[in-house]
Amino acid sequence: MNKNGLYLTFNTAALAAVAARNIAANSDDLAVVSALAFCCLFVTDYLINKVCRAKGVRLICAPLGILGCLVCGAGEYFPLLIMLIFGLVDRFDAREYFYGISVSAALLSALIFTPDQYTLITAVLLTAAWAFARSAVERVEYFRELSEKQRRAISAQSDRIAKLQAWTSTIRETAALEERSRFSTRIHDKLGHGISGSIILLEGAKLKLKTDPEQAERSLGTAIENLRGSVDSIRAALREERPKHGAASVAELKELLDRFSANYGIEIVFSIEGDPGKISAPIRSCIRDNLTEALTNTIKHSNASRFSLKICIYDKMIRAEFSDNGSGSVGFSKGMGLEGMEDRAVLCGGKCLFQCGVTGFKIINIFGVEQ
Repeated sequence: MNKNGLYLTFNTAALAAVAARNIAANSDDLAVVSALAFCCLFVTDYLINKVCRAKGVRLICAPLGILGCLVCGAGEYFPLLIMLIFGLVDRFDAREYFYGISVSAALLSALIFTPDQYTLITAVLLTAAWAFARSAVERVEYFRELSEKQRRAISAQSDRIAKLQAWTSTIRETAALEERSRFSTRIHDKLGHGISGSIILLEGAKLKLKTDPEQAERSLGTAIENLRGSVDSIRAALREERPKHGAASVAELKELLDRFSANYGIEIVFSIEGDPGKISAPIRSCIRDNLTEALTNTIKHSNASRFSLKICIYDKMIRAEFSDNGSGSVGFSKGMGLEGMEDRAVLCGGKCLFQCGVTGFKIINIFGVEQ
């Protein structure tokens, strides 16, 4: 229900209370005709306001209704008069002054028209019920508007995320194409001329193989040296282009953590100390698999808001610490997931330790460094 429907309801209720008393007291047709006229006026106002939301049009009911109450007798129609006054004040959008103006107008009307005790009690009861209902309607409208704003904000954020994802995908594709172009240009510049020259020397050696064997042999030697240099250039280029194992593993862990944070809204803290190149392939695989298991346990059991991964690489030891600030340590017992983490650490020559506390749950993997 909106305010338009609220005023229709309470105007009709006030009219019914007044009309019932007037009809019982006077037993004439005038009270019935007046009640029907007011009903038509209220319904017309409701329909107009439902079709057209312009404030100038919404003022049609209250002034005419107030005039009708004054003509029919403001003392007898006092409850209806009060409701119409409240509606008129509300149409002017008084906001924080609404209740002050409305109460002042109601008290002034009571002093001017001096209604009898029954009419005054009826007006007070209707006013109290109307104030409660109006407050409830305002709260409903407020939360409805807030919900609509949040829906629009979420829609805008979803569109923004979609655009950012598309932009990120485009950037990745562009970077990959540029990298391929750069690498192909480098291979062409370093190898194209050498290999082309070697082919020419080989073709010349083939032609002079019978007529001038010594020249053919020299051409073959030169071609072999050129091809050997080209192969060395290929190996050097591939060695330079190939990323270091440590950098690749760190990037993989960071991508896994970022994806987890984006999906579940959990804050991520990631730090690494030392040279990642000292981490061997089995240990890298173990840390990655144990990280996946720790993240799964954080979602299933801990109800945490922050997850931390800290890797420290020393001369003879590697320490990987997975921790969260959740409540997963309550009633802690090792299941298949934690036992699997222990088994993976042992297979890499390391150990897996678990620590429980009021600040959360912590998993520590310790590995030796191969010298």
